[in-house]
Amino acid sequence: MSSESNGQKPDSLEPPPASGGERRSSGRAPSTWGAARDALAAVHNLEALLRSTSVAFRTILDLLPELRTGAGVLSDAFERAHAGGVATAAVGEHGRVHVDELMRLLDATETGQEERDVLANRARSLADELEASADLLALLERSADPLPTEVSLNHIVRETSRMSATGRGRELPVRFEEASPDCAVTTDPYVIGPLLSLAVAQVRGAGIHEISIRARSSPPSATLVVEASAPGDSELPILTMRVLPAVPPAEQAALRVAEQIGALLVVQPLRWAIALVVT
Repeated sequence: MSSESNGQKPDSLEPPPASGGERRSSGRAPSTWGAARDALAAVHNLEALLRSTSVAFRTILDLLPELRTGAGVLSDAFERAHAGGVATAAVGEHGRVHVDELMRLLDATETGQEERDVLANRARSLADELEASADLLALLERSADPLPTEVSLNHIVRETSRMSATGRGRELPVRFEEASPDCAVTTDPYVIGPLLSLAVAQVRGAGIHEISIRARSSPPSATLVVEASAPGDSELPILTMRVLPAVPPAEQAALRVAEQIGALLVVQPLRWAIALVVT
């Protein structure tokens, strides 16, 4: 997670591609990323344990040392991001601030200052913020060394929807207007799918509840537009995407990601558009 330009790929934070092709190998020791992923999972598990009335509070207290160790792993990962580019450093700082909040949550849990439901709500919010930050860092790293693949524009959207079902976050229905005719673009499927999901998360975070994705082919370029649904979109098919919260450094990170894969990202308050070159 240390640089926008080192080209290293984390094993445990990397989703499957939006199209065929071999998985790329990690340039970093899997144990490093495994520890970070385990730490994130532990924060999600803390929420579940706090909400479960069948779990004794003593059991949760016994897990706090392990959770503190995990918080240290995450803190180290976000601190390393400060050595990267501007966008990476901004994401790292956002993550570091929320690790500090996680430590305060663990302190509050240990002293019993708040009710379990209140602690669980805090754990859920922090888990999502930390995971969103970690995913942004992973996306920045992947985009620094893109793996171009020819893929259809419509396939990008459908595969992004299909693969996002296995992730964490909030499930959102989106309308999909296909490109007609479809076209092929050359891009990195490991990057364009997460970038599209990020666009959906940001438009949703801006307060848009009904979202449409429009695939538009107009050679020599093709565009994926994420915006508020129009009245005539009610007949469009619905896809489901699972997205994490829209965190403040996401826009800056997304612009950097698009730049690194040779795409043009146009960001407006309620509309994101990703332009790609037609093959």
